[in-house]
Formats: sequence, structure tokens, C-alpha cells
Amino acid sequence: MLHDALFVTRCTHRTAVRTFGAGEDIRAVASLHLLHEQVFPLGSSSTMVLELLSNKQLFRNEFQQSTHRLLRVCQIFGTVPWEVTLFTCDSKPLSRWAVWIVRAANVLYSLCLMAAVMVATVLQHVEFDRHMPFMTRMLYISEYIMENGVVMMVLIGCHYQRRCYGRFSAQLLAVAIDVSLCGGTVDFQRIETIFNRLVGCVMLFFAGVLMVDFLYNDQMFWSFVRSSAIYTLSNLINVLGLVQYAYVLYFLFFFYYDMNRLLQSYTRHLKAQDKRYLRRLTSEIVLPSGALYDYAQLIDILRRTHLQLSALTEQVNGCFGVLIVSTTTASFVVLSLQFFAIYQATTVRHWTMTDTYLLVYTVLWIVLHAAKVLIILYPCHLVQRERDRTGPMLYRFDLTVRDSALNNALAKFSSQLLHVQGPLTACGVINLEMTLISTMVGALTTYLVILIQFDTAVSQGHTAPSNGSTSSFSASGHGNGSLPA
Repeated sequence: MLHDALFVTRCTHRTAVRTFGAGEDIRAVASLHLLHEQVFPLGSSSTMVLELLSNKQLFRNEFQQSTHRLLRVCQIFGTVPWEVTLFTCDSKPLSRWAVWIVRAANVLYSLCLMAAVMVATVLQHVEFDRHMPFMTRMLYISEYIMENGVVMMVLIGCHYQRRCYGRFSAQLLAVAIDVSLCGGTVDFQRIETIFNRLVGCVMLFFAGVLMVDFLYNDQMFWSFVRSSAIYTLSNLINVLGLVQYAYVLYFLFFFYYDMNRLLQSYTRHLKAQDKRYLRRLTSEIVLPSGALYDYAQLIDILRRTHLQLSALTEQVNGCFGVLIVSTTTASFVVLSLQFFAIYQATTVRHWTMTDTYLLVYTVLWIVLHAAKVLIILYPCHLVQRERDRTGPMLYRFDLTVRDSALNNALAKFSSQLLHVQGPLTACGVINLEMTLISTMVGALTTYLVILIQFDTAVSQGHTAPSNGSTSSFSASGHGNGSLPA
């Protein structure tokens, strides 16, 4: 029964564990001691306070462990500032001069990455792209501009918004503590496993791209370096920026999911005396038996947590909104070019091994840019789906129960949900829903038809027999060393 009473007490006074500074922790301990000294003996109260503080430290350690590998990989490629730490009290702070040195070295490193991509892009355009037809050349120029813009946006934006890392981490930690106090579980290890595998797949994919790129360039080192800087490095930076966005959204998804499971468990726990509800679901959170729960207080805690998650979702989309819009637009342009390249591959008369490498490279790039769109849309779909499931969960409560506090809490929660509906958006321009994929497929089909018509008109305009006999996969300029974007 001591565990059950601790559970109720922790739920009733959740504000004491949402603090982050050392002074606030001391005030939280004192407040808890004064509020519960009449309920618990001295030993039990001390045990409760130690448990609260240890749970908070445990969550911080697990959160850092789950983000450690992703954070280090992103710092290697400049998409996370080197001096960033998720929590300010993790280690001994660096001196001002040390911070300035680290920050200056990081900025210089980011400038070198941007310069490498920009110089390689200029060399590629001057040497090869001038031989392309007008329509294709304009699309490649647009893709180059957006590609360099995204690289600068990620490398500069991570420094400009470096305080967001600590702010988002603090809010996620606060939500994790709230959910755990209501009886939920925070599966940090599952999130860590998912994103460690995702980062591993990203690295293996780009390693395969580099191998195909090297073979396509006839093992010429400088051509390989130039094309790798334009396409592989820039897209790797872009993908790592999107992975950070997906990481935060997955945390929000699991929080919404746990809240819905808690609401489902509360309804079944309230109806435990009814034999019709004795069968337990496999996904149900099992609450301790025999405890006296203040369900009105629990529902109110979940309501405030739900509102906090909604606000955090808007902050994250505001932080990554420009990157999402730019990435989606660039992926649309690149997919148009790559599907057009697939069409041109069907017209090749003299197939060579170079054409085979280029076809494989084109398919890999189609997969990459389709995956970029999915990295953006699928986490948003999961978050929105679980957020919208909360309303139907509230209607499972029996409103005929004579508990005015519970009924008021449910009514307040339901009214709040009316103001947090609707799709997630990026800068108010794009609705981040899975239906965007069907819209892009329709637009890609239209643009592909237009590109084929332009290509047919150019081919028919060539009256020389030599031009007609060399209609091949390299007619668009790819065969002279230009790789697909």
C-alpha cells in the first residue's frame, strides 16, 4: 500500500518534479516535505523525496544515452554545434575562452563544408551542364540553388538556434516526468534503437552511393571528389537535419501514445467491478490494485501535458519549417529530373557499363528523395493520429458517475481538444499529411509529360543523321560526367 499511496501523492503534486535548477529542486523537496509530513512517517517521506529526485536523474541519464550517438554523428557533419549539451548541469562548464575557441573552430569547419559544396557546384555547372537542353538545364540550376541553400540553412541555422536543443530537451524531460507520475512508461531505449538503426542505414546507403559514384567516374579521383561534394555531402547534411526533426516528433508520438493508453487504463480501472470488463487488453497499462486514485487530478495532469505537447509540436515545426519547405521543393525538382532520366534510359541504343552505373545511381537518388519526404511526413502522421485519438478516449468514461470533479476535468479536457485539432503545417505553406504524397505523384506525372514533350521536340529538331544516331542516355548531358542530382 505504500507504493500505491506514493503513486497518488506523486500525481497530486507533480509540479514539484518539473523543476530544473538546483535551487528549485531544494524548494521542491521542502514543499513536498511540508505537504506530506502528516500523511507519511518521516522515513516514508524521505524515501518519497529521494525517489522523486532519483527518477528525474534517471530520466535525464536515459535521455542523454538515447541521444548520444545521433548527437555525435550530427556534430561530425556540422549539423549540430560542437558545444551543445542537452542539459546545462551535466558537466563542468567550459571557460569563456574555451567556448569561443570551440565555437570559432566549429564555424570555420561549417564554412569549409559550405565552400566545398559551392565550389564543386560551380565547377560542375561550368564544365558539363551548359551542354544540356534548356528545360533540363534550368531544372538543374534550380536544384543547385536549392541544394546549396539547404546546406547553408542547416549549417548556419543550427548555430543560430543552438539554444533550442536545451529548451526542447528540458520540455521533453518535463513531459516524461509528468507521464511517468500518472503511471505511464517512457521507453527511451526503444527510441534509441530506432534511430541508431536509422543512422546506420543512412550511413550504409551513402557508402553505396559513393561506391557507385566512384565506378561511374571511371575511378577518376577528382571527378569523384567533385560529384561527391555536390550530391553526397550536401544530401547527407540535409538528411541529418531531417533526422533531428523526426527524432523530436517520435518522442512526441510516444508521449501521446502513452497518454492514450493511460486514459484507456483509467476507464477500465473505474469499471473493474463490472464483470463485463474483466478481460484485459495486452497493451493495457496495469495500475496497482487497491489504490485510491484521484482521477480528476490525473485527468487534469494529462490535460496540461497534452496542451504542453501541442505547444511543443508547434515550436518544433516553427524551428524546422523553412527546412521542411525547402527540402520538399528540392525533392520534387530532383524527382522530376530522375524520372525523366529513367525515361531516357529506355531510349538508349548502345548500352554501356557507364549507362548501367548511371541507372543504378538514378534509382538510388529516387529512393533517397522519396525517403526524405517520408522522414518528414510519417512522424507527423503518427503524432497527429495519436493526438486525435485522445478525444474518443475521453468518451469512454462513464459520465453518469457522481463525481463532479472528474466530470469537470473531462469536460475541460474535451473543450481543450477542440482547439488543437487540424493538420500540422510547415510555415503555414504545406500541410504535413500523408496525402501530400498523392499530390506530389500527380504533379510529378504532369511535369514528366512536359519534359518528355520538350525532349521529343528537341530530338525532332535535329536533322543531322549524326544527331539522330546518338540519341542515348547521355543526350541530356549525363554521359559527359554530370551525375543526376
